[in-house]
Amino acid sequence: MPVKRACLSGVFLAVIGGMAQGAVSLSGTRLIVDGSDNEATIEVSNRRDAETLIQAWLDAPRGDDQPADGRVADLPFALTPHLVRIPATGKQTLRLLYEGIGMPQDRESMLHLFVLEIPRRSPAAQQLSVAIRQRINVFYRPAGLVGDPADAAQRLLWQRIPSVDATLSVRNPTPYHVSLVDLRVNGIEIADHRLLSPFSDASLAVPVLGTKPPVPDTLSFKAMTDYGGQRDYCAPLQRGQPFTVPLRTPDSHSPIGKC
Repeated sequence: MPVKRACLSGVFLAVIGGMAQGAVSLSGTRLIVDGSDNEATIEVSNRRDAETLIQAWLDAPRGDDQPADGRVADLPFALTPHLVRIPATGKQTLRLLYEGIGMPQDRESMLHLFVLEIPRRSPAAQQLSVAIRQRINVFYRPAGLVGDPADAAQRLLWQRIPSVDATLSVRNPTPYHVSLVDLRVNGIEIADHRLLSPFSDASLAVPVLGTKPPVPDTLSFKAMTDYGGQRDYCAPLQRGQPFTVPLRTPDSHSPIGKC
């Protein structure tokens, strides 16, 4: 049941927030397809006091975000409805169905869900019509994967390479995607966002502070939950041996806790 996308002509696409403010909003920032059910839903709301038309499709992740030929990947999913009118201040539920075969069963797979708000034709001369496109991550999670996805961030293996002290490596040994934000060493940001695929490795550059006396190295970050929330993690930055970073512990003297 591959998802197909119709060709739209005469529509200008704005993908940079701030160029235009859309009337359509989604009920979540990510969507989890549970392999035990093989389906998931997400709600689309129309905040405008007028009817609006949306188009939705599913695609595989792409480095350039939008394929030049306008084609989407042939995926074993069906998205319904993929083209629908939403009444003024109304809502529409999008339903995503998995065929049951065609996706890896030993790890999560990530896809992209696009929702395009198609503008009405303006009667005014020389007026630009803008279509707002939103994109969220969709994670297909096969049934029976080992471990709890909520604990995946605590299972990441970090290591500061002794021979290259300005490099911090991280390995994701879990079958789940881990989305990290606001990664910091001693309060200095080293990455604003990093998505770690299952069983993958990555490297991050660590700033050389050069302070005297030396400041104890601390690694902190936030990890996204299935519901779009964030959880804080913090630990001393060790050298040599791989280490894990636990949840930040509550501290009675600080609202944000301590390592």
